[in-house]
Amino acid sequence: MNAKSATTIFLILSVAVIYWLPQSTADGTSAAVPRVFYLAGSNSTSNAGLSFQFPLGNNTMTKDLTNSSSIFTMQSQLFDSITVTGPVVFSLWLSSNKTAKVTLGLTLAGGFNITTGQIQEDVTTTPANVSITYTPSVNTLLFGSQVKFSVWANPPKDTKVTLHWGSKAKPSSVLIPLSGYAFVNNVAILDKLLRPAPNFDLQASQGNNVVLIQASVVAAFGSADVERVNLTIVGPNLVSVYNQSRNGNEAFPLTQFPPFSYNFQWAYPSNASEGVYQISIDLIDSQGRLASTFGGSSSFGLFKGGTPPFNFIPFVAIGGAAVVGGALYLGTKRRSKRYLTPFEHFNSLTGGELSGGTMTVEGNTGSGKTLLSEQLMYEDLRRGRPCIFVATGDFPTNIRSNMKSMGLDVTGYEQSGLLSFVDAYSSEAGQESREKFFTSSMGDLTALGIKITSSLPLDKAKGASLYLDSLVPLASKVKAESIISFVQSVGARMRGIGGKAVFILGPSMDVGVQRQLEDTADCVVQMEAFEERGVRRRRLRIAKFRARRHQEGWNVFAIEDGKGIIFYSKKPKT
Repeated sequence: MNAKSATTIFLILSVAVIYWLPQSTADGTSAAVPRVFYLAGSNSTSNAGLSFQFPLGNNTMTKDLTNSSSIFTMQSQLFDSITVTGPVVFSLWLSSNKTAKVTLGLTLAGGFNITTGQIQEDVTTTPANVSITYTPSVNTLLFGSQVKFSVWANPPKDTKVTLHWGSKAKPSSVLIPLSGYAFVNNVAILDKLLRPAPNFDLQASQGNNVVLIQASVVAAFGSADVERVNLTIVGPNLVSVYNQSRNGNEAFPLTQFPPFSYNFQWAYPSNASEGVYQISIDLIDSQGRLASTFGGSSSFGLFKGGTPPFNFIPFVAIGGAAVVGGALYLGTKRRSKRYLTPFEHFNSLTGGELSGGTMTVEGNTGSGKTLLSEQLMYEDLRRGRPCIFVATGDFPTNIRSNMKSMGLDVTGYEQSGLLSFVDAYSSEAGQESREKFFTSSMGDLTALGIKITSSLPLDKAKGASLYLDSLVPLASKVKAESIISFVQSVGARMRGIGGKAVFILGPSMDVGVQRQLEDTADCVVQMEAFEERGVRRRRLRIAKFRARRHQEGWNVFAIEDGKGIIFYSKKPKT
């Protein structure tokens, strides 16, 4: 067939970045799920819709694709990035006034990621379903974007191509296998007073024998795409003791940002088995498919008196963290010789580096919070990991200069594209930013999210780390709940791409906000500057590291020009 007689139809599935918002679960599993996007909405305008619901009516809509395009858009932006796990299947009802072999141009775009291809198919005068399977070269639909599907034709002379959709008889659709579009971001186990509780008393009185479970869920397409949240509690004998479901869309406005909190309550009987109880959660999407399963790292204990017997401790995991019995720490006032060790000693305190998830760094003025985050970032850069530094407390030029004075010269990493600064400070100081990425208002978290998104290196985003110093200036601009939502969203997103997010908190941070951020963080580092015999000293401790053995005591350190943080260790440097 020659080029003049061919009809060309171009199909576009696109995602346009709108703003930054959340992703991923630490231990959940999310297999590939075939999600079907049905063409929907009126044909009276160039922009129609996409829906997860199969059309139930008999009214077929049509659009002449000959001289204009038709765009089908998912109305909600993605609240998180999601992964395309296989070929995309376009199932379109097409007809033409002449039978012809049609060249279909396919484009799949996820934010900045774009892939194109062409396939030839026959289009007949009678409306018929044309199924096109296309394997895209990109596999991510970016957070803050909208799924869009466009189709238009460039036919030869006197040829007219029509698209049909919107009825039971002609349900044109696009099938995209996805994973990571809905997951449990965090599980909190609380007592009746809403306090975190790893263990509960089997002998508690009626009304006090209650375990409260809060599941924090991230859904890329919003709460409307979650049909049910199913929770199961499995006892120490591996038998299910409690099952409950929640309506996925209960009480959440369609515009509300995730995470969405689902609450469960179990009144355990006094004759329940003593031991550890595991929690698993299944998320069912709006098309009735299993979106993801969470389980394995959240648990609690039921013991008489609320305290596990000594001989039971070494063999159980309470609240997702291994608990080892015996004398883990022997208090002593005996002084021992200490040795100076380099910054790498920090990883021995944490039991290894934080390769993914979220970390909060807290401390009073002068405790070294900023320097710690800068050295952690420098270690990431040395390992070849892309980094973003969000500056809210100083000019990026000053940050670069201060880092260089500590032996942390990042010039080469910036030139190679491995490091980007997002300047959220200059506008507050009434200065014009010199950075490529900057915000005009620190209080606009949506704009800040967009800049963070834009600063991610397109070819190196996987495993990236975000450092935000600090949250205190943001707290004076926006509401507390906005800070919490933003931090959870950013942290989930970084975890979703295999990276981490580090947030600095100052002493003026609201205590309630700080506690909530600590609860959801994977690692909490506390730092302190203090006076001892007229000498200024500093120390830090790892207050929390989820599901990992770590050193919990205080560790003294010093700060030296050209070296940064230097630890004092009881073991000499080898």
